Amino acid sequence: MAKILEGIRVFDLTIAAVGPWATTLLGAMGADVIKVEAPGGDRLSHMVPPTIRGNSVLYISANHNKRMIELDLKKEADRAIALKIIEQSDVFVQNMRPGAVERLGLGYEVVAKVNPRMIYVAASAYGRTGPMAGEAGIDPTVQSFCGWCGITGPDHGRGEIYRHLAHLDLTTATTITQAVLQALIARERTGRGQRIEIEMLTAAMALQTTRLAEYFATGEQPAPLGSAAAATAPHQAFECQDQRYIAIGVERDEQWPGFCRALKLDELICDPRFATNRQRVVHRAELASMLAERIKTKPAAWWTIRLNREQVPCGPFLTFEELRNHPQVLANGHIVEIETPHWGSMHVDGLPWKFEGTPAGPIRAGGKPGEHMAEVLAELGIVDDRRAGASK
Repeated sequence: MAKILEGIRVFDLTIAAVGPWATTLLGAMGADVIKVEAPGGDRLSHMVPPTIRGNSVLYISANHNKRMIELDLKKEADRAIALKIIEQSDVFVQNMRPGAVERLGLGYEVVAKVNPRMIYVAASAYGRTGPMAGEAGIDPTVQSFCGWCGITGPDHGRGEIYRHLAHLDLTTATTITQAVLQALIARERTGRGQRIEIEMLTAAMALQTTRLAEYFATGEQPAPLGSAAAATAPHQAFECQDQRYIAIGVERDEQWPGFCRALKLDELICDPRFATNRQRVVHRAELASMLAERIKTKPAAWWTIRLNREQVPCGPFLTFEELRNHPQVLANGHIVEIETPHWGSMHVDGLPWKFEGTPAGPIRAGGKPGEHMAEVLAELGIVDDRRAGASK
């Protein structure tokens, strides 16, 4: 059965995490992703620990579902090979600093002239215009700039960086993937490709839509609330007797009586301070203090059972080891085991979607830098005469 993007070829000129993860997702949907690296591979990714048999886990995981080739695009002969591949490709993705790809001779105008049907994605940190256009950006710096750190941190305390540093990287990557799929549909209608510009900053702001809406509505900067949600209460993490945390979210007034019954605090059901979500938000601190004292009396598993019985959304804090072996994760293939030629058997996160008629996957290992060079060129009918030229 044909996969969603079967027959679509991607020229992948990406580095680090933003671009590589986007093209990994395209590969999972069946696209033929050709990862083009400078000789020696993506040095930035190779430097990041931990490693498996000398290769960075970041590099391995960000390059599943790809074929790996090496080209020195500063050399005319290598650039000529790149253009021949581009001529037979559908999508071009790069996330270098604005101007870098143009200096390599593969800007949009050049690529579109060679292949007018090309969907050309240029991803950057802050955009290609404006006073910060030429600046590099990484996850923590974009977090700081986008206002994220102003709303993340201890309750009414100082802002903090979100410690999963790839969150904005991977969010931007997902945005790239969405844009490519939309552009492929547009090309079916028009017959022509187009340039797509995507910034980490706009992806980060999209994640904060509701918090930005608060600011635009009130003119007041939202304060950090620790683990608590801004619009509903109680909706945060609580520490249990066994020193484990449980996340609880009472999102509707109909859930409030069941929540109180689960905690055996029936007297709070009709308490005017907490009878509606609006009142609970107003009295958030007072309510949280009372609940924290109660929840501290029993272990997390106890509260999970009681809250689930009352159909109140909740979830324990799991370690990766617990997640990996959880029956729900195993039943749905959220973590799968794959065999690789270079790194042995590996466990990886599974596909984020399941299509009934056009299946995605399975996830397959990429490879080492340059591993598929001869295979790709032979398949595309491209003669590599660089050595012959050098020997003359």
